Amino acid sequence: MPQVNQLVDAVYVLTVKTYTDRIAHIQGELHRHGIAFQFIFDHDVPDLTDAQRARFVPDRLRPPHQSLVLKHIAAWRDGVAHGHRRILVFEDDVLLVPGFAAGLATALQAADRLPPGYLVFLGGADAKLPDAFFRESAPLFPMPIPTAEGYVVDAHAMARRLAWLDTHLIDLPADHLQNRIDQEQGIDQYWSRVPLVEQGSVTGMFTTALDGNRLKHSHLYNRLRYRWNKFRRRRLREWLSHWRRS
Repeated sequence: MPQVNQLVDAVYVLTVKTYTDRIAHIQGELHRHGIAFQFIFDHDVPDLTDAQRARFVPDRLRPPHQSLVLKHIAAWRDGVAHGHRRILVFEDDVLLVPGFAAGLATALQAADRLPPGYLVFLGGADAKLPDAFFRESAPLFPMPIPTAEGYVVDAHAMARRLAWLDTHLIDLPADHLQNRIDQEQGIDQYWSRVPLVEQGSVTGMFTTALDGNRLKHSHLYNRLRYRWNKFRRRRLREWLSHWRRS
């Protein structure tokens, strides 16, 4: 089975220099899976310059959202600058499922058959899904991403995104921004049908820095809500789909 670093040319982790608990978490998580990676520490909120803030539509995004958007962009720029064919991007609260490398290999073998200009989303275990998702058996399913905690993007998509950013101001957070750019630039988005990552700030492991709704609730509430959504939206519907086809 190929190692993760044989499947992609680079692995980037987006984090903040002062997030010591998340940094320790992701270092341990990726070490357990034998993944070599590099941090994106640039563009922390205290370091944002006037020129960087000027890239955003005024009063649309709070500084933490601006910071995260710029960190995603920094990963794409570095990927293009180094001539990478495709890269893997993680946010710092990501949790990898057992067998991550095997699942990624399956997803990217399918991606190898796609035309250039694609993104493969690796999460979504608790997301709402259309009925068609459960009727398909292919490793990838075409659908816009709901979040951006873990994804693979190829060189053509990165280049098209950067070209779009050269002529547009930013007015959306990272996940919605990627959806908008990709729709306008003809970049296809796919989900791995088997979720390969989860998000620690959603599962209750970490306090979210961006989601105001989750901040209203306790870690226990967020953990239980996540498990319930994961069961009813994914596992239960998979069982029902298999039962109807049998």
